[in-house]
Amino acid sequence: MDEIAIRDPRPGDADELEALITAHFSEGSSYGVDLGLDDPTYHVLVAVEADGGGDADAGNGSDGPILGVMALREFEEPGAVADEMYFFDDPELVPAAERYGHLEMGYVRDGATGRGIGSRLLDRLHEVGADAGVDLFLADSWYHGGDDSPERLFDRHGYETVHREPIDRPASECPKCETECTCEGALAVRRIDG
Repeated sequence: MDEIAIRDPRPGDADELEALITAHFSEGSSYGVDLGLDDPTYHVLVAVEADGGGDADAGNGSDGPILGVMALREFEEPGAVADEMYFFDDPELVPAAERYGHLEMGYVRDGATGRGIGSRLLDRLHEVGADAGVDLFLADSWYHGGDDSPERLFDRHGYETVHREPIDRPASECPKCETECTCEGALAVRRIDG
């Protein structure tokens, strides 16, 4: 089996990333992708099947299809974090910190889940954030009952869910629920001590 490599995005990745992310939404929804190529406070990482033809982590070689994506945006103010969150916009929900690392665009391609891709992306972003002085990582995320719910990933990586709100919609509009939608918007945080 080929190895999974984590690398920075390339300009040509935008369409493939948009398709990967949009596949997780209800039919008719789409998602524009910011690769963060010119923003030193925005770190996008992609996971790919490495084909052995070079070091995909270093960006000098070929690799296979994109399997996952996750990003980290740095902030200094809770209000700025709240402005970027998808499910919540109240800065009072954001715990105090010196530097925030807001996680976003965490998606793994259907059929590639269960291979540790989300964990590898999250671990690498924790390293990037720690190097930048982030002392609080947070994600406002869609928790659902599926095996690929972000709640499981965040729990395994030391996050605490500090706020939840039900997403009120019929199951027919939910890409994960079949009979009754039990999805929640959730705010999860992980503090870095020292």
